Amino acid sequence: MVTTLLLVAGLPLPATAQTPLARMVDGVEVGGFAQVDYLRRQISEDELSDGTGEPLNEDRFLVRRVRLRVNREWRYVGVRSTTELFSDGSTVRPVAFDVHAMLPGKAGEPPLLKARAGLFPVPFTYESFEQNADDRFFGERTLFASGVVPGRFDLGAALSGHIWAVDWIVAVQNGEPVGTGAYAYADPNGAKDVSGRVRVSGDVVGSVRAALGSSVIRGTGFSPGTPPSKDTFEWRDLNEDGRVIQAELLPIPGSAGRPSQNFERWGVGGDLQLWAELPHLGELFVYGEVVLAVNLDRGVAPADPVLLGRDQRSVGFMAAAVQQLTKHATIGGRFEQYEPNVDALELFDGITVVTRRRFRTWTVGVSGNADLPGPARARLLAELELQENSLGRDNAGRPANLDNDTLRFRAEVAF
Repeated sequence: MVTTLLLVAGLPLPATAQTPLARMVDGVEVGGFAQVDYLRRQISEDELSDGTGEPLNEDRFLVRRVRLRVNREWRYVGVRSTTELFSDGSTVRPVAFDVHAMLPGKAGEPPLLKARAGLFPVPFTYESFEQNADDRFFGERTLFASGVVPGRFDLGAALSGHIWAVDWIVAVQNGEPVGTGAYAYADPNGAKDVSGRVRVSGDVVGSVRAALGSSVIRGTGFSPGTPPSKDTFEWRDLNEDGRVIQAELLPIPGSAGRPSQNFERWGVGGDLQLWAELPHLGELFVYGEVVLAVNLDRGVAPADPVLLGRDQRSVGFMAAAVQQLTKHATIGGRFEQYEPNVDALELFDGITVVTRRRFRTWTVGVSGNADLPGPARARLLAELELQENSLGRDNAGRPANLDNDTLRFRAEVAF
């Protein structure tokens, strides 16, 4: 009884009274963060979607993310978990969980060898694998990172290691990250995605540090089939008299349906990061990334070459700079461009032409930072995204730029 009361009160137990549970709890690391946003978006409308009935208004307050991390490390094994308590209205769900075994390295360095299984980030692109949501200065990842790896995390197993200045990882995962929607936490086919990443980092000169990374991924996508259908008909009131006549009944022949099919997909990426300590200001962080992919988009313009009749090639790149202005403020800017389908075709004036669907986004932001007691910290971010894409139409029905600017204010607390 005394032992239970001491545990509940959080008081240390005498060595002779410690239970296995008490010894385990003693080494648990607990952390997390909460992000609350206020958004103003140019495409927001006071209307409902015709298809889903969901509000089209995006000028609103929202709880963007609330995550709780619980980790426990022993010398050779460990367990890590992250739970999403609230994400833009979604319910509680796991976003990361893995058990791992490792061969420890030198003090303060990553393990020499580590094997893990569970739900963990896909090791493809710098933003998806290296940057956590509370570590990144900018409010959200780039569009191409969200396209090729929506949701960041996927179920699988991985082997990673660290030697000298080189970090590497090879993973086998379902190929359906948690942001893919219908197939999240599942896999519609038996094939698995294989991805890997190598990163070399170290000091360059003086206070300048650099890191160079490369990522690859190859897997198998899934194109769902269609069920068979019967012959039917459709009525179109051509003369708008509200009466059905035989000439207005249009036959629709049935079909045998189409079986589901798999297709190949792959991607390669490269990235570079530079850190430099500037006198009287703070750290300057400059980084960039480029990605080439085929049939890999699963978030922005999901690829389905079976329906499209050809492969869907994608190209994305970005460059960003973040500067600390003492420990109390930070400014940053980012440019990104993403073409989810560089070979898109469209019929215009009876002629099939190649249509370049580009998404270009300029992002600038400033944040105020404050240290709280212990390891906790708080941040207030003001950010403006200026996005243009070619999804719009002019009065003649021709492709035109569609401005989709976003103003974001974010309050964040991490511990």
